[in-house]
Amino acid sequence: MLVGPANFAGQGSRWARAIEGRVPSAKATSFAFFRGVLDYPVDYGVPARTYRRNPRWRLNFYNHVVGHYTHVLMEAARPIFGPLHGPDGSSEIPHLLAKGLRVGLIAHGSDVRIPSRHVQTEPWSPFPDLEDEHVDLLERNATRAVELFTSYPGPVYVSTPDLFDYVPNAVWCPVIVDVDTWRSDAPVLERAKPVVAHAPSKSHMKGSELIDPIMERLAERGLITYRRVEGVDPADMPAVYRDADIVLDQFRIGSYGVAACEAMAAGRVVVGHIAQHVRDRVAAGTGLELPIVGATPDTVEQVVLDLIAQPAKAREIAARGPAYVERVHDGRWSAEALAPFVEESTPVPAGWRPSWIRPKVVMMAGNDIVSDSRVLKYAQTVANWDLDVTCIGIPGRRLRGVRQFGKVQVLCPPIPSRVLLTGWRKRLANVRASLKVNLKPWFSSEAEYLLAYSRWQYASRELRAARGRDRRDHDRAARSGLRGVSLLDRLQRAVRWRTLRLHRAVLQARAYFVRRPTAPADLTDLGIGKRRELLLALHRRLPSGRWRRVMPELVDQELTLGPLLDRLMIEVIHVHDVFMLGIAARAAHRAALDGRTIKIIYDAHEYIPGVPVVAPRRVAAYADLEREFIRDADRVITVSEPLAHWLQRDHKLAGLPDVVLNAPVEPPEDADVKGLRDLLQLSEDIPLLVYGGGVNRARGVGTVVEALPQLPDVHLAIVAQANSVTAELQARAAELGVSHRVHLAPFVAAEVVPLYLRSASIGLSPLLHAPNHDIAVTNKFCEYIAAGLPIITSDTPAQADLVSELDLGAVHTAGDVDSLVQAVRTVLADRDRIAKRIADDPHLLHRFSWAAQAEVIRSVYADVLGELPDAAYAEGATTVRKLLPGPPELPETNWHASRQAGTPGTGQQG
Repeated sequence: MLVGPANFAGQGSRWARAIEGRVPSAKATSFAFFRGVLDYPVDYGVPARTYRRNPRWRLNFYNHVVGHYTHVLMEAARPIFGPLHGPDGSSEIPHLLAKGLRVGLIAHGSDVRIPSRHVQTEPWSPFPDLEDEHVDLLERNATRAVELFTSYPGPVYVSTPDLFDYVPNAVWCPVIVDVDTWRSDAPVLERAKPVVAHAPSKSHMKGSELIDPIMERLAERGLITYRRVEGVDPADMPAVYRDADIVLDQFRIGSYGVAACEAMAAGRVVVGHIAQHVRDRVAAGTGLELPIVGATPDTVEQVVLDLIAQPAKAREIAARGPAYVERVHDGRWSAEALAPFVEESTPVPAGWRPSWIRPKVVMMAGNDIVSDSRVLKYAQTVANWDLDVTCIGIPGRRLRGVRQFGKVQVLCPPIPSRVLLTGWRKRLANVRASLKVNLKPWFSSEAEYLLAYSRWQYASRELRAARGRDRRDHDRAARSGLRGVSLLDRLQRAVRWRTLRLHRAVLQARAYFVRRPTAPADLTDLGIGKRRELLLALHRRLPSGRWRRVMPELVDQELTLGPLLDRLMIEVIHVHDVFMLGIAARAAHRAALDGRTIKIIYDAHEYIPGVPVVAPRRVAAYADLEREFIRDADRVITVSEPLAHWLQRDHKLAGLPDVVLNAPVEPPEDADVKGLRDLLQLSEDIPLLVYGGGVNRARGVGTVVEALPQLPDVHLAIVAQANSVTAELQARAAELGVSHRVHLAPFVAAEVVPLYLRSASIGLSPLLHAPNHDIAVTNKFCEYIAAGLPIITSDTPAQADLVSELDLGAVHTAGDVDSLVQAVRTVLADRDRIAKRIADDPHLLHRFSWAAQAEVIRSVYADVLGELPDAAYAEGATTVRKLLPGPPELPETNWHASRQAGTPGTGQQG
């Protein structure tokens, strides 16, 4: 059995020893993290920094515990393994149960003592005098812990009798003290001036500030010697108590704990505030009267004076202390309480979890998540249904590490390179590095060339200066009769000059690769075509196109993300990129070995063999990866009806994939976005065409630029990030004399795109023909509808059919400039009617909205999970308005509410 991780006052270690004494076959280990203050000995301990911040230690310790232990007694609802599974112990319980361990819970005090309830019953409660923020945190944590303790179907214990007020279903497992360590033969109240000691572990919780002035006044009157002890090493405390006559314990909580037991074991007179119902509970449970003299801050002065005045009565009370502690707190009672847990406890069902630990959904994407609006839409939608959503991605420019967006946690852990730095790749890299350093026949940078060339320049100038000296000396010799330069000197300089010319030629040759002119962009290469199809087909048939060869970085990602998935109690992994499909499938396979079921949803955003622009060999690798793992998915989702049929055909899927369009979410109600027309400072009467989204040559935006000379006064806004293709488009616009009518506009947040675009005249989707384009219903298509814009699309079938069927605009022949010009003229002439037709059709607007897509997602999740929480069917459950909200505010606690209403009277006022 493992006991931990609190070990408050050394109790974890004492309970471990007690159970070993009671059950000889049991082996118990106490564990705690060291705080640096009042640390008690344990069997195994680590520094607090390791416990909280060392992920390798957390994982190794977890694997050790689940592999070597059968029982865990969790103290104070604190996590055994640090924040490995969550912020508190409730997140760890399902993991331990799933591994077959039996888990018991034990409460120490403040972990379940709810402040708002304590102030209702205890007039001297400490909480009204503490900082509200601190008490609010205690309230929140204690409320959660009480929910855990009272709902847990396994063994539950409390260490002090007052805690039954909060955990009535618990068993009392008393605190333990070593009676022999504290036993004292020193007489009580035989000195002329009695010694009164007070040694609080937490002075604000024990009421030290209330009794210190009282005792100091008695000491000033010469009636007592007052010893206020704080920060003493636990090993020195027996000597402190042996040298005292009266020990003042606590005056705020209404119960007693380890310090009072230690003082009673030492045979001292113990004074403190014990609530009457706690005394009655102790008497009923033990058959003994609690030998602690009752007092409050109002009465403690008189109580101490009475004890001094009646030493015989005081000695009689003190004498009952060791017997009481030996009966109740020497470990035997605690061992009897714990024995059923170790010997015969009925195991808690492996699937049990606290009500607030919801079904876990992990969404995986091959990016940093925050740049992927589709993933964020899914995540925020599913999180609205009371499912616990974590997005796991690859670190990128916008996010690295952990971030909380509303109810969604996003995790992008660093991915160290391992496979890429091993095997033949590493050996080849070493050879290349060696050649580069030792041989290096060429320059690797312009700077290296310039440095070498500067040396040549100096040598050349030096030689030229020498030749100039020869000429100058020759002229001077003619005038003065001096001897001229010898023939040998002239020959040496001639050889040197030719050597330098040869050296310059060598330098230019070595600099060829860094100084060669850049080839002009091939504007005819659209990333599609027959040649590409042949290369793709070849790579798909040869070993050169296997994903393990082409994308070894996926193995590195598996080595980092795989263990992370194994630690999470996942019900569903929703894969948003083919790169992540293998990692998710293997996690589900490993979970099956542990007796857990993980469902996989694969969201196929594209038809992989039809991906344009990307190198054919890499596309072949993507297709290889998808082919290997797609049948591991329990449900497949995709982005259009034609693609759904192609996926079913290619992979022989049992069912047709569901279709979820990449439609826009509802804009925030308080959204304030500057419209595109205002941004470009164009008046309402100027026709404005808009293209929104990524730009490459296969997207056909070049067709629109070529058409502008035939469309006088028509402007084009390209809403995209600047790249080499947008630069080409702007250069071509300048050649055509229309650069003043081509605008590159910035992106805005995904949730406000329709508001941003709605001032345009027409939305464009001029895709060139490619397998992916022919079957795509793009996100811009849905955004144009949400913005109320007529649409002009190329004759890519999926979108062209919708435009014609729904009367949304016009269709032009892909790549045909004249056809596009005619389509623009036609739609501009009929623009107002089409825009009104879109705005007045609620069914159309809903069909291409995210709310409609969320209904499909809900049916998919209901199928894979069996059932969904009621929140999934509540009003507004399919509505998302913000993709990257800030973390949620903490809910108001009962303590906060009680403070606003006015806390009942506290005893310190008297």
